[in-house]
Amino acid sequence: MKPLKSLFVGVSALLAVCTASTATVAQSKILRVDGTNPASSSTILLTVLGKIYAREIGVSLQINTGQTLTRSVLKFGTDDLEMMPMVPQIVPWLKGGKKMYKKKLQKEAKKAYANSRAIFGFPASAIHIMTWHDSGIKTLADIKGKVVYMGPPAGGFWVQSTSYIKAVTGLTPKDFKAVRLPWGQGMQAMLDGQLDVFLRPTAIGSAVINQVGAKRKFYLLGAGKAADSKQWNDVMIKRLKNGNITIPANTYRNQIGGDVRTTIANNSIIVRANMGDKLVYKMVKALWENLDEIHQSAVVLKTLNKNKPFAGVNLPLHPGAVKYYREIGTKIPADILP
Repeated sequence: MKPLKSLFVGVSALLAVCTASTATVAQSKILRVDGTNPASSSTILLTVLGKIYAREIGVSLQINTGQTLTRSVLKFGTDDLEMMPMVPQIVPWLKGGKKMYKKKLQKEAKKAYANSRAIFGFPASAIHIMTWHDSGIKTLADIKGKVVYMGPPAGGFWVQSTSYIKAVTGLTPKDFKAVRLPWGQGMQAMLDGQLDVFLRPTAIGSAVINQVGAKRKFYLLGAGKAADSKQWNDVMIKRLKNGNITIPANTYRNQIGGDVRTTIANNSIIVRANMGDKLVYKMVKALWENLDEIHQSAVVLKTLNKNKPFAGVNLPLHPGAVKYYREIGTKIPADILP
């Protein structure tokens, strides 16, 4: 419990800096920002950036956590949001008015896409697949007929989790009982013994996994040799814009078994297209010029890499970001140029 408590204390303190009263930040520009779970690496990063931006460029981030990205991004179309994290698989749905936007929100989705621009990307959350040591489950193929937590009812993780399982085993949700609950309820269901398998996208070393496994030994299941297959590469790497990563043995208390090969979901940070070029330039510059501070702020942010600033980016870059990257000599892929 201590690591989780420490994480939330740290995040709360940083959020207090970022959401200071109007009187305190009267001389600052305030940007409205949506984030997901406060313990997610993207939200922690935004929180740290809020501290840096307030100090370096006089910009305060007003962060609203616990949001669903598929809904938050629609605010870009109404100018009600300035900044948020984005996962790559949502972008084509937004652009084409597909999936959850198909029936009633096509117009809003396409408008939001047109007003969204990326500023950088980074490897954010490795998919952890957790099962108790006495569950009888030794490989991912053993989940057939089992009760499996697959994330919240809304959001993009369903695509990540079902694609992962199918690429490794050929199984679909018809082959097991897929449970969809909000993140907190899913974690509690695992703690209460109501689940056989618990899938959670979170940074390696996450306090969430340590909390769930605090009292019982557990295995982490993974892709194994399937991570070398063409199907895995076509789906998890090319289509979903993920990367491959290994969760080392003994990363967590009570973790048993060896190293685990899995996928890491890339996130991009996006801003409104109509934000000023000078402001966005300053934001991107302040990010990369304070990278050491960001790395030191939280272990989960060490994946942020100045040599790979476009991990998972599949939206056009903001012109202010383009100016900075060209200024420092970073090659920009043609498909994300505005």
